Parts: sequence; structure tokens; C-alpha cells
Amino acid sequence: MKPDTNELNKALAAAEAMRESGEDPDFISKSLLYLYQRVNKLEKVFNASSQYMHFGQEEHEHAVLLKALESARELEGFEKMEEKENLGI
Repeated sequence: MKPDTNELNKALAAAEAMRESGEDPDFISKSLLYLYQRVNKLEKVFNASSQYMHFGQEEHEHAVLLKALESARELEGFEKMEEKENLGI
């Protein structure tokens, strides 16, 4: 049951509002926003890898794939750093 674009935009806006107000007792908005961002990064990896394989593993597609992978890794690294900061480490 995939939400349509309008529903997803409304949910994301509500999640942002919850996060900004500090009203997120069960971390639903935090989780939704994180997963939305993560899915977008991983979709870029998926698309880049599909292009890379489809076009005979050309150099340009390889560079695009590496960039998409690095972007996804950076998000994960950022999240790990944020967790450490929250723990006072």
C-alpha cells in the first residue's frame, strides 16, 4: 500500500513539524525522515548500478555508481557520528 505523492508529501511535512516541535515520543517522525532520506540515496545506487550494467560497464557509469555509493555511505557515517555525539562520546 504505497502512498501517492501527495500523501507522502503530507506525511513528510507532518514528520518535519513533529521533529521541529519536539513532539515525537515514539520516534516515528525521526524514523520516517531518516528512512525516506536513506531510500532516496539507495535508489540512486540502484539506478546507477542498473545503468552501469546495462551500458557495458563504461567508465562514466562506473564513476556515477561510485559517487552514489559514497553518498549512501556518507549518510550512514553521518548518522553514526550523530549517535556518538548524542551519547557524549
